[in-house]
Amino acid sequence: MAQAARPAFVLGATGFVGREVVRQLAVRGTRVFAHVRPDSRSQGTWRAKFGELGAEVDTTAWDTAALAARWRELAPAQIYILIGTTRARGKAEGVDGDIYEKIDFGLTKLAVDAAREAKGDARIVYLSGIGANARSNNAYVRARGKAEDYVRACGMPWVIAQPAIITGDRDESRVGEHVGAIVGDGVLAVAWLFGGGKLRAKYRSTTPDVLASALIRIGEGDERDRDFNGDALR
Repeated sequence: MAQAARPAFVLGATGFVGREVVRQLAVRGTRVFAHVRPDSRSQGTWRAKFGELGAEVDTTAWDTAALAARWRELAPAQIYILIGTTRARGKAEGVDGDIYEKIDFGLTKLAVDAAREAKGDARIVYLSGIGANARSNNAYVRARGKAEDYVRACGMPWVIAQPAIITGDRDESRVGEHVGAIVGDGVLAVAWLFGGGKLRAKYRSTTPDVLASALIRIGEGDERDRDFNGDALR
């Protein structure tokens, strides 16, 4: 009897990109576990939405030992770390201090520690952003850079996606981001006309469906221990 294909596990499954990754994995017939915080007030809604797709909801606590035990049980082939927050959302949820340090870096570190403790060979697929730098004065860029460094040093197979601006319909309004993408893409189009093709390829905006497809491709592909950005994510 043929051995069943190993599942994928998506952290940040309810996010802008995460839910599209779950959808595309489910459509392709992959057994996928969509992680939802156990204290989420929308847990019932997400169970219904993900259930319609054929995905399974997982509500394991954000705890290193608990996640490690769950991953030992499931033996996922890929662990997608697609987490992140905004200042407004962090404050609304009562997160004090450096929100990006606690969420964007802190939860990534917790997930990587749990994956190592599980002692499996799952590939870590980390969604970061272009320009992440652990030495930056910008809190968001610094947290993403620290998370990237932690993933690279984890001792497990990994890939890191570094898209530029991600556009589309979000649950929260980000007018500045939308305008920035339009202006930025316009500038890059002009640069392309004058020989700036590589610059345009690296920094133009993307959409959740395109990015999700790329995340799955690099998560399941042969290449590992590599950063992907620009046209490699299209």
